[in-house]
Amino acid sequence: MRSEKKKKIETAQERAERELLRNSEIRNGEFIRYFGKEQEIVIPDTVTVISDGAFQNNHRLTRLVLGKGVSYIGEGAFRGCIHLHDVVFPSGVRVIGKDAFRGCQSLVSVILPKTTVSIGEGAFRGCRMLSHMIISSGVEEIGAFAFCDCEALEELILPPNLQQIRRGTFFNCRALRSIEVPESVTTVGRYAFSCCEALEEMRLPDGITYLGSGAFAECRKLRSFDVPSRATFVGDYAFSQCEALERIEIPESVTYIGINAFCACHSLASVRLPQQIIRLAPEAFFNCTRLEEIEIPQSVREIGKRAFAFCTSLRSVRILADVPSIAEETFHSCFALEAIALPDSVTSIDDRAFYRCRSLASVRLSGHLTAIEEQAFAKCESLREMSLPATLRRLEAGAFADCTSLEIVVMPNRRISTERAIFAGCDGLRILVVPDAYALLSYRLDRWSVPLQAHVVSHAELHYSLLIAEASAADTPPERLPVLEEEIQKARKHLRKRRAGADRTVELSTATESNTAAEDPDHGDTPEVAPATEESLEEPATADAPIE
Repeated sequence: MRSEKKKKIETAQERAERELLRNSEIRNGEFIRYFGKEQEIVIPDTVTVISDGAFQNNHRLTRLVLGKGVSYIGEGAFRGCIHLHDVVFPSGVRVIGKDAFRGCQSLVSVILPKTTVSIGEGAFRGCRMLSHMIISSGVEEIGAFAFCDCEALEELILPPNLQQIRRGTFFNCRALRSIEVPESVTTVGRYAFSCCEALEEMRLPDGITYLGSGAFAECRKLRSFDVPSRATFVGDYAFSQCEALERIEIPESVTYIGINAFCACHSLASVRLPQQIIRLAPEAFFNCTRLEEIEIPQSVREIGKRAFAFCTSLRSVRILADVPSIAEETFHSCFALEAIALPDSVTSIDDRAFYRCRSLASVRLSGHLTAIEEQAFAKCESLREMSLPATLRRLEAGAFADCTSLEIVVMPNRRISTERAIFAGCDGLRILVVPDAYALLSYRLDRWSVPLQAHVVSHAELHYSLLIAEASAADTPPERLPVLEEEIQKARKHLRKRRAGADRTVELSTATESNTAAEDPDHGDTPEVAPATEESLEEPATADAPIE
């Protein structure tokens, strides 16, 4: 009976082999193509190579047993076998080629033999049901995107001889909670662990020197991370949208933080930048809504555009570095920022650099500032006073627009290039000190959108008013009075000369102003401000209280 049963089994196996040979192309140990319709296939032991695309897009195949002689699985050999759920690998398999099992959506478990040394690019990409994976200790190379989109994979131990985690290797492994990276690894490629949304903790060996762009982008549960001590930069988008990231340790070896490196890390409350860092790229900390304070080390030479924009909790900024400018939208919408002191190296405050910093009440400008660009301080609703340095040469459109609490502005006593609507919406402006040299002042005030109630004085008038106030003060020392009297007389003479000059300027500029009005539709018919009278020069303090 047993002999008959064994005979029947052997007959069935032989029949299956004959069926496989009849529907396959096999030459010299190479399985080139399968044309049959069987759901379960056993590859003969005589086969050593599964050729490129041998079973590609076979939608009937559900189970595969590779023969003992198979050592190489070619490119795309089982790609698109969407119902393949079980594969038995023999002990002789050494190489799994590029895209070999890509898109095998039903594949649940893979156990690779100890003989395997290489897993090709995209080998298991898109195996969405793959939850159990054992990579043998002999594997030395894993290709880019090898496990990309393996959405069910939860745990993985990488082999001890692996040197590189290539780009996108574990991209979008949404269930990956734990992975052990061996000390042999020196490189983590671009987007290697991006979109691993379940990954809460990650430890990389200190020997890693390269951390690629987007390496941990959108790891939304990652809470803590230590950048390897030998890394020299944090790549672009490296931790972008790591919403739960509370702590980041950046070693002193890092000299560059890339574009959007920590963008939208909403739980990051503090960061200590290394003392050797040279560059913060654009949007490096964009939209870090819990970041409260930052110190820019002296080594920094560039702070990129929007580097701290929309850091709505940022209340303290110390810039120790000699940066040449405050770039476009650097502190845009930093609602909690109350005060800032700019280093003397700053020559330009670029477009919307402090736009909508609602709490900003105190700004120390650089002594070498030459330009305040478009809307640089627009909507800074708490800003009350602004004294512009003598070095300023350009004031662009809307520079202080909608600064509703702005009361006093002192412009430098020199001609500067100005654009429209500088003070648009500054309804609280009380005192504006303008350069002595300006002609057609009424036209300029209209162009700048200075509110009608603002008291506009020149630097000469301000100086004269301050001298009168000091001479009238009860606590002025008696020995100071003769000096004050002499200065007052000089100031009075200067103002009288300016008045005479202003009279001549009005006569000579009438034709010019008419031409300007014809060319400029916004000019209007606003008359020139009348020169100060003798009485107003004698007693300026009676018209308005002197500025203190």
